[in-house]
Amino acid sequence: MTNTQAKTLRLVELGLLAALIILLQTVIVIPLPGSLTLSLVLVPIVVGAILFGPAAGALLGGVFGVVVAIMAVQGQLGLLTNMMVAYNPLLTVVICVLKGVAAGWVPGLIAASLKGKPMLGTVLAAAAAPLANTGIFVLGMLTVFRGVMLEFAENIGMGGTTAVYFAIVVLVGVNFIVEFAANLILSPAIASIVRAVKKM
Repeated sequence: MTNTQAKTLRLVELGLLAALIILLQTVIVIPLPGSLTLSLVLVPIVVGAILFGPAAGALLGGVFGVVVAIMAVQGQLGLLTNMMVAYNPLLTVVICVLKGVAAGWVPGLIAASLKGKPMLGTVLAAAAAPLANTGIFVLGMLTVFRGVMLEFAENIGMGGTTAVYFAIVVLVGVNFIVEFAANLILSPAIASIVRAVKKM
């Protein structure tokens, strides 16, 4: 395969992963008991980050972040996000995109640094994606959107709880645990996909 063909193939593969990310974020959400949902959108980001490195991971994460930002500005993500957009739309978009980029870049760095231990690299990369994504969201809520978050807490009858407790337990809560566990459980499948693509 020539260098041009390899670059073209890589662009096609990144394009397919980007399309899958858009589909998983906008259409495919798995309902769970109660009000919980499971989104698998981080899986193709991690696969791309492991296969193509941190820059490609950041690009794919950026696609995810832009889609989330568009949904936020359009009012599709619930009351808290609507309040964030009303307070500061630019900062809302920045946080959406930044957390997406981090969800691809950090796993790419981890996988690249553990090339000699591919299974360990895959597991840690899969775990790092939801941690980076959620960590930046929580940081944003505890700093620039702290007032908005506390007002939201009042609106849902949880005024008086500390900001840290509300951000981590109420906002992030069980959904993060479910997505984190799903990424860990799927990490062997991610490793298999990576091995199959590398053999091709």
